[in-house]
Amino acid sequence: MKNIPELSCAIVEDLLPTYVEGLTSEETNMAVEAHLASCPACAAKRAAMGAEDVPSEEAAEETTREVDYLKKVRRRGRRRIMLAVLSTLLVLAAGFAAKAFLIGSPLDPDRMVVTSFYQWDGRFQVTVVSTDSGVAFHGWTEENQDGVVSITARSVLPSFLYHTDGGTRSFSSKGVTEIWLGEVGEGRLIWQEDTEISADAWTLYQAQTPYVGDAAAVGKVLAAVDTWYGPPIVDYTISLQTSQEPYGLTIHFADVTAHMSGAGRALDKRMYATAPTLLALIGNLGQVQWTYAAPDGTAVTRSVTLEEVDQALPDWIEAYNLDAGADWTAPESVKDYAASPAALQQLLDLTCHGFYVVTEEDGTTIFTPQF
Repeated sequence: MKNIPELSCAIVEDLLPTYVEGLTSEETNMAVEAHLASCPACAAKRAAMGAEDVPSEEAAEETTREVDYLKKVRRRGRRRIMLAVLSTLLVLAAGFAAKAFLIGSPLDPDRMVVTSFYQWDGRFQVTVVSTDSGVAFHGWTEENQDGVVSITARSVLPSFLYHTDGGTRSFSSKGVTEIWLGEVGEGRLIWQEDTEISADAWTLYQAQTPYVGDAAAVGKVLAAVDTWYGPPIVDYTISLQTSQEPYGLTIHFADVTAHMSGAGRALDKRMYATAPTLLALIGNLGQVQWTYAAPDGTAVTRSVTLEEVDQALPDWIEAYNLDAGADWTAPESVKDYAASPAALQQLLDLTCHGFYVVTEEDGTTIFTPQF
């Protein structure tokens, strides 16, 4: 049996609060209890502390009532929290529904196609349709500020309220110089200088760069030209000649048949057609050159210079005018076509008509118009 240490009254008085709370060790408890058994004064203090801890019947009832009240408050608090959460979820759901089906967002001009464009009897009529499925429009408006018209609408999810995937607008053509789909300066220009601007012309116009030495910018021009002319050509490399004029761009293809249907002059035909646009869109570019391996393995290099294209322009446009009944005037240089989207659209129209035959004489490319 362990020896129980004898404690003084002072120590026991210090230990009594923790002893009563049951926080002392078993050995300490035994020592305190041994002292209490032999010390009436400390035993009385212990008894008094115990009496304070035992609540009266009235106090117990009051405590019970307080606990019940707190439980009711807690239950009511839980209900309120649940109702608040549910209300918040309902508000969020209503806000989402309003945003998705009623308010929507501004139309995205890059995801819209102009399906018809008419001008007659002093009015324009423009019809546009979304390229995305699962979208509808409402709130169509057109605003004319000093001759510049912007056509806007809100894009929403289809519902019984709004379910059409496009819209048609009709408005006066008096004094109109430009028509934008979306906000002016932020959307897409679709008409300028009596010319309807295609999405390709707008993309190409925005991609132009003043310097052939900027490889990243030149790459963007090539990608835009490639997408416009189609189908896309991939897996080519480029090199830039900027040490002396004429500054040059060379496009290196693996071979003549790797990326094109057909062989022979298929790739040449494509490059002869797009070279004028490249010369127009790259400000200081003076020569477009391309290389490839012919089917027999022979290395082929061809080129078109700015001087050759500028010399061919008058006859090229004359051929177009005869065929289309137009009265276009040849600019001084093909680079003038990059001055505005309307001018660039003319160059694309010329290229798509393809009124020329390309031949080479003594290393010089000759563009011969077809009348």
